[in-house]
Amino acid sequence: MKKLIYILILFSACKSPEKKVVTTAKEAKPIDTVYIEKDTTKDYYHTVYVEKDRSAKHYKALLDFKYDHDDSIAYNAGYKVLKVRYPKPLKKYNIAGLPKEWLPLYLYKGSYYLYSPCNAANIGMRVLTDSTLTYYSMEGPEPKPILNFKKLNANKYALKSLPIYQFVKSSNITIYIIDPEKMIAVWDDKNLPEPYRYQLYVAKENAGNFDMVVNQSVNPKLPEYQFDKINFKALLKGK
Repeated sequence: MKKLIYILILFSACKSPEKKVVTTAKEAKPIDTVYIEKDTTKDYYHTVYVEKDRSAKHYKALLDFKYDHDDSIAYNAGYKVLKVRYPKPLKKYNIAGLPKEWLPLYLYKGSYYLYSPCNAANIGMRVLTDSTLTYYSMEGPEPKPILNFKKLNANKYALKSLPIYQFVKSSNITIYIIDPEKMIAVWDDKNLPEPYRYQLYVAKENAGNFDMVVNQSVNPKLPEYQFDKINFKALLKGK
């Protein structure tokens, strides 16, 4: 589920040419489509390609943060669980003008891209409010209370919240705005092991500056595409 509509788009694209399909083996793509991987036969279909069309269904679906019926149910259920632990009104923080909605960015051949995974559980979007940080998983949006928030300088913020991962007690996140014009940020959770610690994000309002890599397969359980490694320490040098 990131959102039910998004999952239906992904799964229909993997299985059959339904109305909500973005691209299937039977559909023609523009001649200049850039394929990163392409493995198609009569009975099998798997492609990874660059989507440049901002009006494409995959592109529009990834940028759609609106809750549908199932998302609302998941969020409300998660919020009820949260309120069992925190029955009092959640403390509100001044998030100092930070954008609310964020999408991951990935590196491919020296450029950053949005990513539409075949498995919707791997979308990785986040939503920040004055009292919660909401993660997305296959179960839907999961709100976590913000435990502390500080603006350290014009482009650096410190945020503590309950974690999405169960193997740590809390998240200790520093948000570094490394490109204020394009609103690109490194989220650094110092409580996580090195492989999970860093993630590059872009604010939804600025996501249109980037093309999208789309991963499609008849098997949604295939490993996700492995992008180039980002040198986060170089990005954060001097920050």
